[in-house]
Amino acid sequence: MDHNSNLAWINGNFIPQSEAAITLHDAGFVMGATVTDMSRSFAHKPFMLKEHIQRFMVHCEACFISIKKSEVEFLKAAEELIERNCLLLKPNEDLALVLFATPGPIGFYLGEPGGAGDSLPTLGMHTFKLPFHRYRPWVEHGVELLTSSILQPSPLSINPCIKQRSRMHWWIAEREVKKRSATAMALLLDENGFLTETASSNLIILQDASKSGADIKILTPKPEKVLDGIGLRIVKSFAKDCGFSWIEADILPADVNSADAALITSNSFCFAPVKSLNGIQLNRFKWFNEKLLDYWQKQVHLDFHDQILKNL
Repeated sequence: MDHNSNLAWINGNFIPQSEAAITLHDAGFVMGATVTDMSRSFAHKPFMLKEHIQRFMVHCEACFISIKKSEVEFLKAAEELIERNCLLLKPNEDLALVLFATPGPIGFYLGEPGGAGDSLPTLGMHTFKLPFHRYRPWVEHGVELLTSSILQPSPLSINPCIKQRSRMHWWIAEREVKKRSATAMALLLDENGFLTETASSNLIILQDASKSGADIKILTPKPEKVLDGIGLRIVKSFAKDCGFSWIEADILPADVNSADAALITSNSFCFAPVKSLNGIQLNRFKWFNEKLLDYWQKQVHLDFHDQILKNL
């Protein structure tokens, strides 16, 4: 095996990442039936990997994908994959780890025996170098959010808390908003018109009635309507430590008119300020961002915003 190229882990085996593939009749391709998760390294060390794997396994069970692997087995394989692939990185680089599971091949799609659910699941993990150049404009200048006419699928059909790859609605939503602004990111509404999330991040709204930092309220969509983001958990812990009010609520786009600031949180870049939402300009709340950055850095032992800004 080439030790100078990235590895992947497929169905229990480490192989060159360039050789990793799923078959043409895999349900992940044929039906878009794929559960996934993504974690990242900080200074080449995994962070909250156990929590990511636990979430992944819960979501697999909810989607009737019986993965037949223990949490310990997944954790051991993931740690080894991160360690081996990090050897190929520069000191100031880090990687993302992607986990995925599908129901496995559907035999009759290639003229073979068996139908959907008759095969063993396809399990995999792979990594990629984090594209810090992509995150830099968001961290440095803020994110432009636009709501799309494409709605979040009804929770009566697909649980929005599950991280999965049936994401055609996101593809269409992103294309739609980019017709209005090439740099915008799509933010979806639910069927009742409430704000939910972007394709890769949770939304946080900040309100300060005192305008001096004395009465901070942190609002985020109700947990049953969005992914239980690991970054969102960190901000919730931060709010508790600081004594800020944490409010999980139905948030209308019009509510942003009374907001003082907003953030998005994501595993890959941690958090970035929102500069506008549907054209409504939002403050940077620089002191809040600096306080949150300091708190987050202490969790991961790395100045990740500096890492993003200095990696060209």
